[in-house]
Amino acid sequence: MSHAPQPCTGFDWPTYADATLAGLSILIPIPILDWVFERFFRRRMAGVIARRHGRKLSPGVAAALNRDEGNWLTTCLTLPITGTIWLIKRVSRKILYFLTVKEATDQISYYWQRAFLIDYMLLAGHLDDAEAAGIARQAMQDVLQATASPLTQLARQVTSGTSNIWQTLRRARRGNEDATIQQTRSEMNQSWASFDAYFRLLAQQYEQAYRARRERPAAVV
Repeated sequence: MSHAPQPCTGFDWPTYADATLAGLSILIPIPILDWVFERFFRRRMAGVIARRHGRKLSPGVAAALNRDEGNWLTTCLTLPITGTIWLIKRVSRKILYFLTVKEATDQISYYWQRAFLIDYMLLAGHLDDAEAAGIARQAMQDVLQATASPLTQLARQVTSGTSNIWQTLRRARRGNEDATIQQTRSEMNQSWASFDAYFRLLAQQYEQAYRARRERPAAVV
């Protein structure tokens, strides 16, 4: 069995840019459009991180990694009900803006951890094929659902410092940074080193979850 790699805990903006933008997309004050932007940045994340390592994910690996949680057939059958509830919640959150800010803060923290773990998966060789990537995605979800993140304070700081987010994200989608993104990048860079111990712990927890998933007989990925 190969040794676990050393995680990259330092701040690297290209690794965490799409994670940040996915979380900030929730602040777009237009239901549906916020979801479209969040999904775009979320799905782009893994490919960008792979290119930072001089890699390109195969279509099978990308599909396994970005596969939505839940059963496809069940999702289709319940879509009219869940879609209506989702839209009501989205509209209400645009009216009650503080709920939207809370959701964006939580999602930014979540996506930062997701980006870190995708980077770690690449180093560990867990994204070399679709089967391993499917197991890695499940292990990542196990860890993120069970771990309390200390990143929320920084995420809250990033969220509170945004304005005109719609224009900011439109530019970012085309690869352009405005003053808001530059400020966000600076804030993250200044605070990131304080989370070194947490990211190392997160990598250890992921390794344990991955091994546990790997050892399950006939695992469905």
